Amino acid sequence: MKKFLILAGGWFMTVVGAILTPLPMPLPFPFPIGITMLLVGCAILTTHSKSFRRGIQYIRHHNGWLSRGLEWIARHTSEVIEKVTHRFTRHRDGWLSRKVRGIGTRLPAIMRNMVHRTAPHAHGRRARMRSRDAGDAV
Repeated sequence: MKKFLILAGGWFMTVVGAILTPLPMPLPFPFPIGITMLLVGCAILTTHSKSFRRGIQYIRHHNGWLSRGLEWIARHTSEVIEKVTHRFTRHRDGWLSRKVRGIGTRLPAIMRNMVHRTAPHAHGRRARMRSRDAGDAV
């Protein structure tokens, strides 16, 4: 049941993030809310779903521009989240600021881990292993 709820939450965040990404926000948010939700959903799914992780690896392997874009967006969004968290918790104490600080430090680490975990190197290694088994030279 726990895994089902985690996967459902990941898919919910991914779908809502994909819907909100192209829409203009009426409020001036300090960070791109759609991209952030999309990346957090993808990070949850790559952690808990092997098939989703393999799919992202496959897409990143076959589309270099998409892979570089994902790395840039994850790096940029992580930096923005860290800055907003620092601004919010700089002069505040209490349970809410501790929670925000904890989330603000975990989310960038989760997104960086997702980018590292879905790096397309596994497909290249598998292709090299197949070619060695077939007797071809790479």
